[in-house]
Parts: sequence; structure tokens; C-alpha cells
Amino acid sequence: MKRRSLPTVREESRGISLCNSDLAIYVIVTATAVFSYVNSLNGDFVHDDIPAIVTNGDVIGTNSLKQLLLNDFWGTPMADPSSHKSYRPLTTLSFR
Repeated sequence: MKRRSLPTVREESRGISLCNSDLAIYVIVTATAVFSYVNSLNGDFVHDDIPAIVTNGDVIGTNSLKQLLLNDFWGTPMADPSSHKSYRPLTTLSFR
């Protein structure tokens, strides 16, 4: 049976530098994501945000939870002929 040798100092230092390079990659990716979206934090609502969030009774809390579960994403009852039929209650709850 062959005995395993202990790792040398060179092998151990290589493992540490690999760890540091992984950390650098995570930091770069995180910084890029934060830098890309940080300017949107102070922005106004645009496009479809007004009907989907600002005036949607499901989001602002004027509708009950039961009604939220029966409405589409835009706050229109699913049974209504003008309903978009986009049922996303978890998304709507996350805005609430």
C-alpha cells in the first residue's frame, strides 16, 4: 500500500491564491451588479409601473388578500373580459 504524502508548502499556497482569485471574481461581479442598478434607486416609476404598482389596489392595500388572489397582475378580476389574465399573486404580494 502506497502512503500518501503531505501537501507541500507550494501546493498549499496555490490553494490560497485560488481562494483569493475566487473572492476577487465574486467581488467584481457583485460590484458590477450594484453599479449597474444603483442609479435606479432614486428614479421615478416609468412605463407600466403606474398601473401595476402606484394605482393597483392589490399593491397599495385597498383590496383584501382574498381579492388579490382573484385578480390578475394589474388588479382586474380574472373573470372580467378586460382582464389581461396574467395571474402573478406572489409578484403582487412582493410589491405590497
